[in-house]
Amino acid sequence: MPSWLLVVPVLSLLVFIHELGHFLTAKKFGIKVTEFGFGFPPRIWGITFGETRYSINLIPLGGFVKMVGEEDPTEPRSFARQSILKRSIVLVAGSFMNLVLPIFIFAIILALPHDTLVGTVTIGGIAPNSPAEKSGLRQGDAILEVNSLKISNHMDLVKEIGRLKGTEVELLVRKSSSNLGILGSPEFTTSEYIYITPRKKPPALKVVDKVSIPEEEIELLQAQRYNPSLKIGDILQQGSLGVLIGTSNGKIIKDRLPLHQSIPTAFSKMGEVISFSAQGIGNLFSKGENPGLTGPIGIAQVTGEVAKVGIAPIFELTALISISLGIVNLLPIPALDGGRLMFVLLEGIRGGKRISPQKEGFIHLAGFMLLIGLVVVMSYFDIMRILSGERFF
Repeated sequence: MPSWLLVVPVLSLLVFIHELGHFLTAKKFGIKVTEFGFGFPPRIWGITFGETRYSINLIPLGGFVKMVGEEDPTEPRSFARQSILKRSIVLVAGSFMNLVLPIFIFAIILALPHDTLVGTVTIGGIAPNSPAEKSGLRQGDAILEVNSLKISNHMDLVKEIGRLKGTEVELLVRKSSSNLGILGSPEFTTSEYIYITPRKKPPALKVVDKVSIPEEEIELLQAQRYNPSLKIGDILQQGSLGVLIGTSNGKIIKDRLPLHQSIPTAFSKMGEVISFSAQGIGNLFSKGENPGLTGPIGIAQVTGEVAKVGIAPIFELTALISISLGIVNLLPIPALDGGRLMFVLLEGIRGGKRISPQKEGFIHLAGFMLLIGLVVVMSYFDIMRILSGERFF
């Protein structure tokens, strides 16, 4: 089976979990649910318990919940007749389930034996005028500790620095001996503490031949000292420290955490992903930067590439997609749960006065058409990327 086809069970699971959240809360509040389906019609099989039909449908890409009167409050047990609080909970429940699932996935992965990269975090480049350059860090230096916490690989450093932005950080650094011509020889290296404050908002500078706006541009020769692959017109993206890093002399070891550590670590990892996702969405609206948006075709490509690595990365990817699905669905965009929630909250602000179902339905339809258009555009770029031979990893 082509590895990219794994995207079908992955997306099916995540959308089903999302709809399950709506279903369970609707049942809890006594809202009449006429059908809870896995997949999308046409229906293959169904059975009725009480007032609800449970169905399996032909298109295995998620699920759906049919509630009575989603816009019309005339039915006594309709969704629209419920209080603002209950409707809000039902609408948020889908995203909540998508945000809970990754915690279980991360906790299980961490508790089971898993591959971990261990090595020396080495600096491969220093950005001009960055905190790293001003602190005395140099290419070839190795970062051993952050605030007395041992760093085992470059992702450990990224995580810690991301958590400590805007505060002074103590780095234990093994200085490079490359100036002596004997790089890496322990007898000719020294270690020292360096104090540095990671930036909250690193600059993104355009690479030019001659700088005219220092706050927005950087000269080509300077940029290439940091990253030799840069050329005129590129954007020099920097992290909080202004360093290019990698893990040298790396080796893969089997590691596992006891359950009492894996669960808090899973919450921590979840928080990091949400923070990173929120930052990407913020940059999209404030700077127009693409945070890595991709359509179903792109997700299939990513899934196929990750599947070649192993089973554990597939579960990690599932967790990441679930988080994205949970966050995106809460955005105040018509046709999404967040858009519908916006109308419910607006009703509360207006003292219980509803916007007419016809107007709300038209707005959601317009939002749905815009979302379909966005998916089509993203799919076009996904196809162009695949045809050009580009990969995500």
